[in-house]
This record gives sequence, structure tokens and C-alpha cells, in this order.
Amino acid sequence: MYMARSSTAFLPRRGLIFQLRLIALLFVAAGVALPAQSIGSAVLEIYVIDVEGGEATLFVSPTGESMLVDAGWPGYSGRDAARIVAAANEAGVTAIDYLLVTHFHTDHMGGSLPLAERLPIHHFVDHGSSPDLGERGQSAFDRYAALRARAEHLEVEPGDTVPITGLDVRIIASGGQVLSAPLPGAGDPNPACDNFLFHGEDITSRGGDAEDQLSVSAVITYGQFRTIIMGDLTWNKEHALMCPTDKIGSVDAYLVSHHGAHTSGSEALTYPLEPRAAIMNNGPRKGGAGQTFEILSTVESLEHLWQNHYAVDAGELNSPDQFIANLNDGSEEVTAGEPLVHAGVSYWIKLSAQPDGSFTVTNSRNGMSHDYPAR
Repeated sequence: MYMARSSTAFLPRRGLIFQLRLIALLFVAAGVALPAQSIGSAVLEIYVIDVEGGEATLFVSPTGESMLVDAGWPGYSGRDAARIVAAANEAGVTAIDYLLVTHFHTDHMGGSLPLAERLPIHHFVDHGSSPDLGERGQSAFDRYAALRARAEHLEVEPGDTVPITGLDVRIIASGGQVLSAPLPGAGDPNPACDNFLFHGEDITSRGGDAEDQLSVSAVITYGQFRTIIMGDLTWNKEHALMCPTDKIGSVDAYLVSHHGAHTSGSEALTYPLEPRAAIMNNGPRKGGAGQTFEILSTVESLEHLWQNHYAVDAGELNSPDQFIANLNDGSEEVTAGEPLVHAGVSYWIKLSAQPDGSFTVTNSRNGMSHDYPAR
């Protein structure tokens, strides 16, 4: 395995970071106390940010480095960029060290431009380019490509890593390719593959899209803690990744794939992960499919499903209200011919992980939290 390729060298910055850490170690050896914020906390923090059915998840490593996975929608007067900045402020983040764009749909990529007006973005990570995005999609991609050209760009493949100090960020799918060999500790036969039902070749007939198949997916490890974020990787690509053997192994928290849509999140992916908690970044009327709730309800290890939104179509399948960050269903914003837009106050789900594998999940709406001990 090898590190992701960069279109421009960034050794000087990494050299500076090394020198600063060496100085910190020398201070510690001399018995001189340093301010806590100068060396980061001992906790990995993950903010699953409400962008109304898009995707934006902020990872803050114990060293203070940040990785944002996707940036939400571009419009609504910079609504999603403002919500990301609010989470960054809460975490003490003043720049995005790595923006990982899973794929080139506007609900994942579009918010990067208004975000860059508010926070510096040092590196862009993605699968490169797409062959056919359509006229509107290509125009949006061209604007994004012009933005990433002003910073450092890492085009990643399965097996690559994103070099965030203190974390192991391992790419498991990208550009339509998936891992060819199991990660360390994985490789067992996957019984959930036996009855796998493929979606049709034309996944657009089931609400899918060819670009979703190209999604960048990653496993993030901090000490004994593991989580996984999939982008919108499709149901059939999950089979390629997880069958006949499980290439991933268990995780502690599952960041539910594809907003909880029915075109992802198969048993073959979900069962071997054996998560103790799942966090779904859905919108009130996007994602949160009944099928996804039903599959998650049969995962024996799963203690709780946390949701960014109440899922209107799922009805009684939703988690209890205390596990849902945003209860607004968008109905009061409905006007003839207009999309549902919630521009008011929003809340996030936050996960704080310790290196021993224990973690806490908190709903920022009501302050309700649950501690998950180390396995």
C-alpha cells in the first residue's frame, strides 16, 4: 500500500509540523508545560453536520488536524458552508487541512466553493474526474476543479492513505475500484453474501446514479477505535468490496452509507461491520429509506441508530426522538413548485472517540449522550 499521490509537493509543510512536534517533545522532556491546545486533545472528534440530505462530516484528529468529508449543497445563501463553519468553530478548527470529496454530485461537492470563502482549504482529496456528468454536472465540476487547482490535490485509489497525523485514513473504494485484499484483521468469509440480491444493471431505475459508483470510501482508525464512511457507494459495489470475504472487519461506529438511501447499505456491507452505533446523515425527505431502517434493526451488535433528521417516509421506523438531531420535517417551508428548504437553526450529532476504542455520541439538540465502552 502506498500514500496518495499529490499534484504538488507538500514536504515543506510536513517538515514544519515535524519540527514543531520535536520542539514540543523537547519542552516536555525539560519539564516545561505547554498549553493544551498547542498539542491537541487525546480525543478524535467527529461532527456529522446537518446539510439537509447532503453530506458533510468533520473529523478532528487528536493533533488538531482536520478532514472534512464532503461540503454539502452550494446554494441557500451559503447555508451549508455556514453550518460547517459553526461545527469547525465548536471544534477549534480554523482551516480544513483535507477536504475529501467522495464524488461529484452537488450535495457532496457543491458547498466547497462557499466554504472556501470562509475557511482555508489546504488539500483536496477525490477520485480525479468523471467521464459523463451531464452539462449541468460538468459545469459544477469545472468550478470545483478550478478551486482545487489553487491548493494541493490528492487523487486516491483503494489502499492509499490520507496523511493525517494521529489517524489512519485508509481508502477502500475510489473511482469504481475497491480493495483487492483485506485490511489487517479482516478476510473472513461473509455469510451475508450467500443471499445477496443484485440491483439491476441500470441503477438509475432504482434511484441510483453512475457517479455514485465512483465514490471514495474510507476506514478511519484511531488507536482501537474504527469507523467507516462510504459516500454514496452503491449496493452492487458493496458486493465487490465485501464478497465473498469481508475485506473491512468490524467497526465501532458506522456512518450510514448514502444518507440511508435504499440503493446502498446492504446486509453484506452492514452485518460484518458489527457496529455498536450507527449515525445516519439523512434529510427529512432524502435518504432514510424504510429498507435501511429494517436492515439496521437486524444488526445484532447495534445498540443505537442516531439520525440527523426525522425521516418522513420511514414513519414509525424512526429512532426515538432523543436520538434525532433535527425533528423538523420541512412541511412548513413547502410552497407550490419549490423544494423543501430548512434555513433555520440546525443541530449535529457528535462522536468523541478515545484511543482505547471507547466513544461517546451526543445529540447537540438536547444534549443527550451515550457512552460506549471499549470492546
